[in-house]
Amino acid sequence: MDAGIDWNRVWRVRLAAHRSSPGFVSGGVLWKEKETARRYDRGVGEGDRVEQSLAALPLGPEHAVLDIGAGPGTLTLPMARLVRRVDAVEPAAGMAAVLRERAAEAGLENIRVVEGRWEDPGLDLDPPYDVVVSSFSLAMPDLAAALEKMEGVAAGSVHIFWHVGTPAWERQYMALWPALHGARYRPVPKAGVVFCLLRGMGRRPEITLHAFTEERRFSRLEDALSYYAPRFSAVDERQRQVLAHALEGWLEFGEEGPVMRGRSRFAHIWWKKEER
Repeated sequence: MDAGIDWNRVWRVRLAAHRSSPGFVSGGVLWKEKETARRYDRGVGEGDRVEQSLAALPLGPEHAVLDIGAGPGTLTLPMARLVRRVDAVEPAAGMAAVLRERAAEAGLENIRVVEGRWEDPGLDLDPPYDVVVSSFSLAMPDLAAALEKMEGVAAGSVHIFWHVGTPAWERQYMALWPALHGARYRPVPKAGVVFCLLRGMGRRPEITLHAFTEERRFSRLEDALSYYAPRFSAVDERQRQVLAHALEGWLEFGEEGPVMRGRSRFAHIWWKKEER
């Protein structure tokens, strides 16, 4: 490991390059509308990633948990069944609305949704938290400050789930982006940068790698197109036709409708808060 590398700058530069990809849309904008967020929520738990993530977390019945970038409740809802309370921070209005809806439907009264970005000042938090979780939600340019803020509200441990290698969805983006937007897709910075940054900050993180298969099921091709079009920024008819043609090759078609399957890896990076 090169001690002279500014890993926070590496993260910032790579994240900026990712966001400079033509057609890039932030999650806050992408999931602003409730119906779009609800469409994302359908099938998001299919596959074994959620089970692996839950098994990796030290959750107990008396614990207070903070879930950063909670989305529609992918981890929030199952965690709430295992712990005393969960505060869920979510920047996208549509996702927050779906999360509240799902919590009410499940009769879970120990979930509190906090709308806003993690880096925003004045978030309505209620620390300390025994477990702080950020699952595939690292969208902060100043990652060092974001990680320090996570540790600052933690009483026990901080857990990051993030991408390793090139995930299945990103392989699709990289293959199709030139045809859609006339330029290559620039990938997100990966877990290695997060790990090295934490080491550079004087932390002693642990890391484990996990492989998983993600499945998304649709009733018909048109439903798959409606789901993927916003994610690929396919807004005009030409782009939608390009995407539809690609989906016909990527999807597996069976009696119960088309299925998107992809094999990816992710890292679980975690560390215990220490007195400093």
